[in-house]
Amino acid sequence: MEFRRLYLPDIIEWDEEQTTDTFGRLEVTPLERGFGRTLGTALRRVLLSSIEGSAPVAIRIEGVKHEFTALDGVVEDVPEIILNVKSLGIRHEGEEPGTLRADVEGPAEVKAGDLEGDDFLSIANSDDPVAQVTEGGSLRMEIEVQRGKGYVTADEWRERREEEIGTILLDSWFGPVQKVNFEVDSARVGDKTDYDKLTMEVRTDGSITPRDAVRKACEILIRHLELVVTGRSPEEEVEEAEEAEGVEAEEAEEGEVEVEDIPLKETKLSPRLVNCLAASDVTTLPQLVSMTESDLLSVRNFGQASLKKVRDMLDSRGLTLAGE
Repeated sequence: MEFRRLYLPDIIEWDEEQTTDTFGRLEVTPLERGFGRTLGTALRRVLLSSIEGSAPVAIRIEGVKHEFTALDGVVEDVPEIILNVKSLGIRHEGEEPGTLRADVEGPAEVKAGDLEGDDFLSIANSDDPVAQVTEGGSLRMEIEVQRGKGYVTADEWRERREEEIGTILLDSWFGPVQKVNFEVDSARVGDKTDYDKLTMEVRTDGSITPRDAVRKACEILIRHLELVVTGRSPEEEVEEAEEAEGVEAEEAEEGEVEVEDIPLKETKLSPRLVNCLAASDVTTLPQLVSMTESDLLSVRNFGQASLKKVRDMLDSRGLTLAGE
């Protein structure tokens, strides 16, 4: 029986005609038999559960003390407004919690794009409706947005924070990926047809593109596999990285000493300047950089032109005179 090496895919491409900010179709082929489902299942699980995103976690509406309230002058009741708010595709480019606000007098149709707030927040689905305010009505509300991962219920938020009157805590789904489907078909390599072709369809809320979502999912999987290969915990890797940085810093310091501790005659200074400085017992770079401008100008036969040449040589080495 002829030995056949492990075949790796050579076609990995997105369907450019159908790819948008919210939808993408990826094809990976050819794969060894069984690898299509293995890869598809792993990516789908990570895409739906482990991609970090942002979501509303609390909402405050003027005149509302709890979620089972009807608002005068607003067509939707509070539960409907909450559902619309929870469907927002929010890009959160900061670290701290952010706030979105609405302050609208009727008649007006409030859309997602009408919400204003912190500069690091933006809304992908800006045309989606939030509420409709009638003549004489008004809507004033604040929406608290945080970064996170997975699903956090309102009860879990209550355990984590002190509940305030008028603040409605929300069930928060942070995952920006809404749906992932994949199919595994047969693929041909030469005269053999027992290979897999993986086709994945990824739909997001617009806060992240399907390409970026798949890239992040791959990074998460690679990170886990690296830990399996090395057998080290993340804490051990951090410690090793810090030690390596310390060694590099020490080597850099030692390297600087070696570079500086050279005779001036091995630099680009002219023989006249080297002899001029040597007459004042300045023969090495460490001795030169320890001198100030006034020290040099006090050297016999050393003027402004000589000072400029010394500065140019030191600058080429990333050095300066003392006090500069």
